[in-house]
Amino acid sequence: MMRSFPYLTAGVLAFAAATSTALAQESPASAETPAPAATVAPNAPLTPMQRQYDGQLHVTLAPYVWLPTVRQNVQYSIPTLSKGTVPIQSSVSVGPSDYASNINTAAMFEFEVRKGALDLFGDYIYTNVSANATASTIVSGPLGHVKIPVTLTTNARLASSIWEIAAGFSLAHSDSADVNLFAGWRQFPLNLTLDYNAVIGKKGIIQPAGTIVENPMANDVIFGLRGKAFFGDHFYVAYYGDAGVGAINQTWQALGGPGYVFDHGQTIILAYRTLNYNTFPQNSPVQKLSMYGPLLGYTFQL
Repeated sequence: MMRSFPYLTAGVLAFAAATSTALAQESPASAETPAPAATVAPNAPLTPMQRQYDGQLHVTLAPYVWLPTVRQNVQYSIPTLSKGTVPIQSSVSVGPSDYASNINTAAMFEFEVRKGALDLFGDYIYTNVSANATASTIVSGPLGHVKIPVTLTTNARLASSIWEIAAGFSLAHSDSADVNLFAGWRQFPLNLTLDYNAVIGKKGIIQPAGTIVENPMANDVIFGLRGKAFFGDHFYVAYYGDAGVGAINQTWQALGGPGYVFDHGQTIILAYRTLNYNTFPQNSPVQKLSMYGPLLGYTFQL
């Protein structure tokens, strides 16, 4: 191959010289004719991740439906006939089939404002649910000498709003994936009104009926990571995780699942989400609260 290289070079030079001579001999009229413009190849389209970081302002709104199983450890102070109180603790688990037909009103949505590597986002959940439940337990009577079986049949309405707002920036991003660090605030007022009817053992010590109103407020400073990883031009996997701490509790949340980007830019996602509150004070009516289940959302570009 090295031996034939001088011959190949000489051939190329000879062809170039012949071409130059032919062009020089063309008529002046043909020389004055402008050469056709070169065709420019169109730019390759941006990937969804590249569009997200193109430096323009992007505003999105994502309504969604989340149907979690709610599991909580609660305690109530039931008044006694002698003007005292008896603490009752219970563990309650409620699934979507138990409350879906009793939802009075609900609204769930997320928004995001992004420009380059900086973003601001928020999440809001409002539910107004009526539910019936029965809990059985055993409490101690005066001086602890009497064990009293108690059955509470409750008719409760839970109206609560969970809202979150946070700001963050991109730690790293490529054409197909990114990692974002954020910090923010989450608030969860646990407003519960409980109407109860108690079926008590042989001793009529506890008031047989009444209403209990509890209004603890959970405020937390949160921080975490979130982002997406694309597999091709349409399919992606979203992830989110945060941890929070407040004056009366600690909390953490996680979300993950697949999504699809349509050609018009809107997206749909099916994910699994869990939100957990724990480490409440001993006198708090809520001792632990976990919500976990599927989520279906749709994102609009505004």
